[in-house]
Amino acid sequence: MEFKEKGQMEVGAGMKVCRVIGAVLLLAAIVYIVWPGDFDSKFPGGGFNIKAVVGYVDDCFVFMAAYMFLRGSFLKPERRYIRRQFYMLSSLFALLALCWVILLAFMK
Repeated sequence: MEFKEKGQMEVGAGMKVCRVIGAVLLLAAIVYIVWPGDFDSKFPGGGFNIKAVVGYVDDCFVFMAAYMFLRGSFLKPERRYIRRQFYMLSSLFALLALCWVILLAFMK
């Protein structure tokens, strides 16, 4: 049996997959933010338009969901509790983004 120094734990295959998924989610979130067919482009207007500002909230939620998932996947194995909290926050932001997109779809 080989002993490792303190702090040198191996990362399992599951965590490597989570890192790849997190990177893909973050890339997809960035694509969603710069995509021209997003909700914020449907509210044209000069000056300060509250509907256009509200349209950017879903972008924030989508980005934060992907960022929290990616951040949780890069934690050390001994910090499982904190990783679960990041994944929970990621799920919460994804749910908020979904609700916000549904709300924006029904806004006139």
